[in-house]
Amino acid sequence: MIIYEPEEDSEVNEFPWTVTFEPSGGEEWDSFICGPYERDHAVALAEAVALDDTEGGVLAVVAPMLPALSAADVIATIEDLREAAAEEDEAEDDTVNGTAVDFDDEELVEEEAEFAEPPSPEEIRAGMERTYRRLLDAE
Repeated sequence: MIIYEPEEDSEVNEFPWTVTFEPSGGEEWDSFICGPYERDHAVALAEAVALDDTEGGVLAVVAPMLPALSAADVIATIEDLREAAAEEDEAEDDTVNGTAVDFDDEELVEEEAEFAEPPSPEEIRAGMERTYRRLLDAE
């Protein structure tokens, strides 16, 4: 499961969120996107599906939907992300105590599920309604 983790006070937390379910572990099927959800609902849904999948063939990616109103907005966001990635690459030190480290081979740490139960359909509908209202009220 991959979850985008913004800072707690980031405005991104108020954006609508999606969950992309895609094959993992050698399976072949078409990925699909669900949402929009409030962030907590997206995370809970992704966790419920990922934890219920006994075959280990589902990857859930939780990410915000960015409000782009034009191609220029999308291009500007891409440029910002490219610059941030380039700065991160420059700042990343590939040695620890003089020994080369391959950061791509770091072990993944399993985390315990944040939510015991996924939200009910009624809770998801209420969250979607709040999300759509925020989208329609934003100008």
